[in-house]
Amino acid sequence: MPTSYPDLAHFSDDPDDAWTLPGRYYYDEAVYADELEQIFYRNWQYVCHISQLKTPGHYVVRDIGSQSVVVLRDTHGEIRGFHNVCQHRAHRLLEGEGQVHESITCPYHAWRYDLDGGLRFARGSDKMKNFPHDSIRLQPVRVDTLCGFVFANLDGDAPPMAERYDGLEAEILTLAPDAPNLVRAHTHHYPLAANWKNSIENYSECYHCPNRHPSLVETALDISRYRIKVYPGYHRHITGDVGDQQGYAITHKGNESSHEFGSWFVWPNMVFEVYPGGNLTVFHHTPAGAEQTIQETEWYFSAETPTHAEQEVIDFVHTVRLEDIPICESVQQGLHSKGYRQGHLIVDQGRTDVSEHAVHDFQRQVASALRADRQSS
Repeated sequence: MPTSYPDLAHFSDDPDDAWTLPGRYYYDEAVYADELEQIFYRNWQYVCHISQLKTPGHYVVRDIGSQSVVVLRDTHGEIRGFHNVCQHRAHRLLEGEGQVHESITCPYHAWRYDLDGGLRFARGSDKMKNFPHDSIRLQPVRVDTLCGFVFANLDGDAPPMAERYDGLEAEILTLAPDAPNLVRAHTHHYPLAANWKNSIENYSECYHCPNRHPSLVETALDISRYRIKVYPGYHRHITGDVGDQQGYAITHKGNESSHEFGSWFVWPNMVFEVYPGGNLTVFHHTPAGAEQTIQETEWYFSAETPTHAEQEVIDFVHTVRLEDIPICESVQQGLHSKGYRQGHLIVDQGRTDVSEHAVHDFQRQVASALRADRQSS
């Protein structure tokens, strides 16, 4: 039976009249199941950087809800995506990331596939009449790249990234022109006892920053110039550094942009960040249940071993991440309260750090996806 969303009929598309989504949308299992189908299985999902797919056979597995995708570089140097499942008895083929040589072998019955997805070997099939060897293939998944980062999409009809996120790549490359040539230097996973929307909404405003991130506003970002711009498919946060008060070492590269901070939330659950100094960070909010999220942060630099200055950036961002976890988890508990149904957002005309208009736009997109599910059922 389809999930009913009568309360979304009253959700306003006007940010100046913006009530939040009702609390139940952050813990209801049926809502979460619909979000997987309507949002995560129909939109571009971050997988990895092209540097992790250096040569043929290098692969990365990314789980998206109950689905699993493997992205790899084939023998011709092309990046391909497949559903991570054997076509025999449905065993997962690969885990994590690594490299295979010329073929993928299922751990269960040792069926073997070429890197283009074709079945190479199935023990015993040569003794069968009419075994459909040539028609058995790994099921493909669409892949695309943006700024040197690889994304996958389970929806074969979704628009390509350049169309879906028009203008985004150029904006990121303005502050991080070397993005396609960077390598991953550090990764940290932050388990969060909160819904994925809760996690993203916390990131989508800096209204809370003076109260909860003193080091961010005192020693990293000029909060007086903080502005958030909403575009179709993504949000841009931008400001500058704090000059001599900067709380970590910066190696400026002779251009004004190295003094700037930019971050881009990419619908539905991924963020690119460029802190002053020109480094690049990926912040991926991975849903792990209706009330569980993994905040995965990856730091990208010119080499795999961070310099002392780059380690200071890693440590600084790590501190900010840790400050946000108790905020989101407390909100998640409060969303269950019988004393709360929904709140009203603060939106100012200047779209400054005080404004929550990007939170509203994110919730608008969630509501639109769930309404579409209801209309199609």
